[in-house]
Amino acid sequence: MTPNNEPNSPHVPNQNGYYADDEISLSELFGKILMHKWYVLVGYALVVTVVTLYTSYQAPVYEASSLLLINNESSSPQLGELIGLQVGNKNVANEIEIIKSRTIALRVADALVDWRIVPGTNEPLSVLRPSAEGVFPTQMDVAQRILASYVDVAPVSRDVDLIRITSKSVIPREAALIADMYADEFTNYSRQQSRRRAAAGVSFLEEQATRFDSVLATAETNILGYAEEQGVVDPQVEAQALLEQVMELEAERYRTEFAIRAAESELETLEGELNRILPGLSRTIGSNEDEQLVAIRQRITQLQLENAEKLSVNPDLLQSPSIDKTYADNLTKLEDFKAQLAALSLAYTDKLVESGTFVLGKDSETAFERLGDLQTTLIEKRIELTGSRARMDVLDRQLVVYRQEINKIPNKSVLLARFQRDMDTSAQLYTTIFQNLQEARIAEESELGYVDIIDKAVVPNEPVSPKVPLNLMLGAVLGGLLGIAGAFVRSAMDNKVARPEDLRQRGYAVLGIIPDMTRIIESEFGGSDLVDVDGRELNTSLATLLSPMSPVAEAYRRFRTNVDFARPDGTEKVLAFTSPEAGEGKTSTSLNLAIANAQLGRRTLFIDADMRRPRSHRYLGLSREPGLVDWLFDPAIRIPRRLQTPIEDLSLLPVGKSVPNPSEILGSKRMHELLAELREEFDLIIIDTPPLLSVSDALVIGPSIDMVILVVSSGETHWKALDAATDMMRDAGVKPSGVILNRFDAKRAYGGYGAGYGNGYGYGYGYGYGYGYGTYADKEMEEIAYKPFKS
Repeated sequence: MTPNNEPNSPHVPNQNGYYADDEISLSELFGKILMHKWYVLVGYALVVTVVTLYTSYQAPVYEASSLLLINNESSSPQLGELIGLQVGNKNVANEIEIIKSRTIALRVADALVDWRIVPGTNEPLSVLRPSAEGVFPTQMDVAQRILASYVDVAPVSRDVDLIRITSKSVIPREAALIADMYADEFTNYSRQQSRRRAAAGVSFLEEQATRFDSVLATAETNILGYAEEQGVVDPQVEAQALLEQVMELEAERYRTEFAIRAAESELETLEGELNRILPGLSRTIGSNEDEQLVAIRQRITQLQLENAEKLSVNPDLLQSPSIDKTYADNLTKLEDFKAQLAALSLAYTDKLVESGTFVLGKDSETAFERLGDLQTTLIEKRIELTGSRARMDVLDRQLVVYRQEINKIPNKSVLLARFQRDMDTSAQLYTTIFQNLQEARIAEESELGYVDIIDKAVVPNEPVSPKVPLNLMLGAVLGGLLGIAGAFVRSAMDNKVARPEDLRQRGYAVLGIIPDMTRIIESEFGGSDLVDVDGRELNTSLATLLSPMSPVAEAYRRFRTNVDFARPDGTEKVLAFTSPEAGEGKTSTSLNLAIANAQLGRRTLFIDADMRRPRSHRYLGLSREPGLVDWLFDPAIRIPRRLQTPIEDLSLLPVGKSVPNPSEILGSKRMHELLAELREEFDLIIIDTPPLLSVSDALVIGPSIDMVILVVSSGETHWKALDAATDMMRDAGVKPSGVILNRFDAKRAYGGYGAGYGNGYGYGYGYGYGYGYGTYADKEMEEIAYKPFKS
């Protein structure tokens, strides 16, 4: 053994913090698991049992789903054409948030309260069950339960406008009912929202129809009264052309006035919708009108009226504009002004955006998309309204001119023509408005919303949870991991010597591994500690004497060989056996080694120096006295021949009588002289000394000892005890020669993993070793087995 401060000394780590050969292979890890396999099995069984009980007590949950399509095309596009409404694209993410809102949940909750029981059964709906205190839930409570535990809404994928509404419940029919109710309520909500704006347009058309009906009635009354009073039938021929021009202008003026009123109504609707979202935004937008846009609109109207006047005189201009240069130039100017108007409108809008007046949502896929669309529509309507008003101004100026011309015609004919013109204009406008009103009503009723139900929910047959196979599989995996973790924790907390490689990793030289004899003693001697052989009671642990062909006896012979290798020149004759603590088998181990050496014909003396608990004489059925103490107290006495045992070449020096001071006697000069005298008479002297941690007897005879062998018991000796014993020997100047691992059980140490676990000493032979293998010839083995005693 090397000094304690050297890297490879026992129980001292090297400079890297590890013991010698402190690496664990996969096979060793597997061996540790098998060694503590009961921890693995208990952990596995515990987790699997808990998971099984948890799964069995879980109520089955069923799942049903409905599928919705978000239609980005209006179901009634003609309604927008009639009254100028615009419908933007629907964002799927926005619609999902609407479905998840309390508004839809409250609608569904209200419908569920009306149902109360599961359709087709008398079982009450689980979502309506009272609380633990017996309080029935309110409509808001039901809505919150649905949102928290019953419904999940998600898009089918990014590339499609499909939404899946999934409902879960412990009742299959309830899951399908809730999913269908959600789909129905959201469809109704979308239809109501779509019809809300359509209803505003229909209301406006109804007001206009009532107004123009009154105007038409007035015009008819005027013309009839005037004709009867004045007796006028037809206007004069010379006033006919002017009257037709005035009629067209006034009809155009009424249409323009109607367009202005429609635009104003639409602006009022848009401003109201914007003010609900962001108060004050419509006033900000309305304060930014551009006078240049108004001027261009007026100029376009003027050119259109001039061309209309020329067409009334010369209709051929419509087919051949080039025959009138002014008409052709006006057409060119009209196109230029229209282009300027489009460019200025776009610049006007961009200017407002850059100034931060509002935020457009052209490419937004967020919840602000609808706000941007409304803002854009509001700007366009204001520009359109400005142009219509400019057109109205131009028409009014033109009418003033034509009326002045008409006033020059005789008043009766003119007045009659005027009344006729008013009636015709009113009749034409009323017919147009009434037709639009009827179409708007039809469009309103045909507005179905923008949501289509693709799939209704189907009542599920199988629950989606608990997933019994998955839960059991996860439980098995977690149980195995927990058991393995427990095995490693138990192995890490185990502070006892168990395996020879553990000793080597701590720097101890292993001279031998002696298997546990429990099974051999039970099978061959019925578990008895003593056996009668030729009238003597021998201890059954003497395997080299009683079971020479057993694996235990072979292990002792290997031990004998290793000891011989440790003293190659044969000068080390005196071997002392000790152990850290009592009960580790040092007496049986040392006595078996003595018998094994005697069987080779070596003159061997076994000295029992354990004066506190002497036992060696009982192993061979001999008397305790006279013995070592007697010869130490009487130097004149020589060791007689009768100290020789019935075993050939083996002599036994028992303890003798009891003494109160064993340490002083063993450390006396007479003891050292006796050992020196015995060296001349024997080939090998084996001394059994007391445990190191109990008394210091083994240390006081150290100067007279050639080799000191520590006996440790597998699974019983603590590492701290072994390290402390080694430190005591080193401090006393005694050099330990090695360690013998006693009572080694491979199955216990390695959990039954393998029979020859790479130890290099053959300790994994197992108890099926049999009697057909040995290091001696059969004849020699028979002599050893059947002639253990001298005749």
